[in-house]
Amino acid sequence: MLRKIFKSMIVARQASASYEAMRYMTNCQLDDIGFTRDNYIEGIKARISAELDAEDAKAMSAAPAKINLHATA
Repeated sequence: MLRKIFKSMIVARQASASYEAMRYMTNCQLDDIGFTRDNYIEGIKARISAELDAEDAKAMSAAPAKINLHATA
């Protein structure tokens, strides 16, 4: 649960920073990176969420599994 809250805070902060950056970018600059003013913030939020999800998946796959090696009869 804390991880979800932390992730939400990161995505929200990145959206705010993206909005501020977009204010200083021209439409041509946005087009060069593959965005428009309409989809820039949502696109950045999607990228950040995907990066955080990939990190979570990597961390989960790297976590050692607890295996019961004792055989019971």
